[in-house]
Amino acid sequence: MVADMDQPNSPGPWNECVLARTGASGGLEFVGTTRRAAALLANKWPSDGPAFRTAVQTCNDVLRSWLPTYLARISFEEAVREASLSP
Repeated sequence: MVADMDQPNSPGPWNECVLARTGASGGLEFVGTTRRAAALLANKWPSDGPAFRTAVQTCNDVLRSWLPTYLARISFEEAVREASLSP
């Protein structure tokens, strides 16, 4: 489950984007925010392995301001690799 996306204190953009294959056509997308990563993870992510579960939890914690933003980027990047969505 993804944290409430309407929080007023939304974390800022990442210092580096993560390139991932997204959508039905497998097009490439530069993911640059925790909010976008959380939305992608919540929408038909092709894997439910340990990196996916960690990324969901980490994104939720960042959106709640419990963890620094860079941890969401790192965990999302690992989930992308686990799901073979890296270009």
